[in-house]
Amino acid sequence: MIAGAGSVFLVNIVLKATLSDFEYGEYSIFITFLQVCVSFGFLGLEQVFLRLSEVSKENDILTDKKLLKITLGVGLLFSLLLSLVFSKVFLKIEIAFTLLILLTFSTSLMMFLYNIVRLKKQFVTAQLFSNMWKYIILAITAVLLINGAASTKTLIEVFTYTAIGSVVVFSIYVVKNVPFKFTDSFALSTISRYSFHFILSMLTLTFIGFFDRFYIKAFFGSSAFGTYFYLSTIFYFPFALLQGYIGFKELVFFKTNASLPILKKKLIRVNFLSLGIAVAIYGTAYILNILEVIPAIAFNLNATLIFILMGLGVLRINYSMLSSVLGAIGSIKIIRNANIQSIVFIVLIFSLSYRYLESIEAVAFCILLVWISRISIWYYNAVKQLKMKAI
Repeated sequence: MIAGAGSVFLVNIVLKATLSDFEYGEYSIFITFLQVCVSFGFLGLEQVFLRLSEVSKENDILTDKKLLKITLGVGLLFSLLLSLVFSKVFLKIEIAFTLLILLTFSTSLMMFLYNIVRLKKQFVTAQLFSNMWKYIILAITAVLLINGAASTKTLIEVFTYTAIGSVVVFSIYVVKNVPFKFTDSFALSTISRYSFHFILSMLTLTFIGFFDRFYIKAFFGSSAFGTYFYLSTIFYFPFALLQGYIGFKELVFFKTNASLPILKKKLIRVNFLSLGIAVAIYGTAYILNILEVIPAIAFNLNATLIFILMGLGVLRINYSMLSSVLGAIGSIKIIRNANIQSIVFIVLIFSLSYRYLESIEAVAFCILLVWISRISIWYYNAVKQLKMKAI
């Protein structure tokens, strides 16, 4: 997992020093688009799959056949919609639309396959496959840079072919090594209710997770967004790595070991860890900047933004733990209430702050407030669910 994240991290840093400000901005929005595909490419239905599927004593995955068909069908249709919006609204470099669709669906499908293997607790295999394309991208990017052939358009095409090849290999592995037993244990209405609330939850999460990037790209331009993306890579990306690991492990753990004392103990541990990481990130970046090892960072000019980004990182780690609890044992009612409460606060915060979003720092601070509200809501509902479970 570290190797995969490190590969993307290195590519992002090196390209900042290689591409023009405009091209790096376009590359940055493309990477953001890939992250949206990973988190919301299947409309969050892979989370419904995790919630309603289980591993039998015979080590088969028991799942409803209707759910699997709905997930794959929705994923394909939504990939088409995502690609259309991205190519028409945000990407200023001309890329074949067919390639974008294939990339979008491959990236989304990779996440779904990853969750299937993860449910079987084959953690090493899941991480190997989900990160394999990142290792390949690092190697190919290095070759392109050496030959002086690196451009945003070329990189997008390389990402596409690599993602397609990786998902084909992963699919073959799952088909051959992960036995399924299909059931008809859930009514379509039950699947629909879970799907609606998980989709709403993932839609809200995707919005607040990526709103700042798309807003900055749209209203401040490619160059400004490239700078924001670069600072996010340095000061936020390491937290995202830890967040991904926590979500990767804890959801499966909480399916069988959920309790309030365990949750509180884990939250204390991850907060101490994340604060230590924040100090380490800032100190390391400051030293590397002085030594001119990385592209220059204007610490004085960007001090506020840097601390907001690190604050967002700490909050996201907390959310990952709380989300794992509700994802593992949350009832439809609890998830519904959490979504409604979160949407109310998001609307309230944006209603009060939209007229002040005149700087990148203001946009980032607005998102910080949204995350504080969401974590408070998720903590309240996770505690409520755990207390109900204990009765």
